[in-house]
Amino acid sequence: MKRLEPYPVAVSLFFIFTIFYGICISIGLILADSGSNSIWQMHKIWLLFLPGFNGLDSLSILIGLLEVSVGSYAFGYITVPIYNYLLRDKFKKNSYQSKLIYLRFKSLFLSFAVFLILVFTLCVVYDILMPPQYSMIKIWEILLPGFKSLNFYSYLLGIVEIIIYSAYTALIISGTLNYFEKSKNAEIS
Repeated sequence: MKRLEPYPVAVSLFFIFTIFYGICISIGLILADSGSNSIWQMHKIWLLFLPGFNGLDSLSILIGLLEVSVGSYAFGYITVPIYNYLLRDKFKKNSYQSKLIYLRFKSLFLSFAVFLILVFTLCVVYDILMPPQYSMIKIWEILLPGFKSLNFYSYLLGIVEIIIYSAYTALIISGTLNYFEKSKNAEIS
């Protein structure tokens, strides 16, 4: 078993969370300008997790960006040593040898795609079986552009969009982790 290094994990988390935060805030600002801010409530999640974030004003956005950035590094530098400490017995049994962690895009993409397609299919079946007031169609209309109602065309469109989202997410995660793992290993060598 390989001992993890905190730097590649922390930097990967930094890029992932910062990009996610930026996308969420951008969508919130665009929808607020168009008067459709009632359908995008992601900033309410940031209100819960980021102490200095108070809404979609400039100062709150900058404070939130700082907190997401510092929090990503803190999470990586706190959890990786804890992980290494909890598995210290396994490290002693095996000789420690520095190896690259290589996260395969294909494996990550297929994992995301299969999981999300199964969840989406279960949710569509739920929507078909449950009364309209409990339907998740509003969520699908927001998350999956072009999804209009519970029909076969919308279901196929949702599957295609989930595949695209899965590929995009797998590319970001595997690309950033593999890049920073290679650069960290080059520093060690």
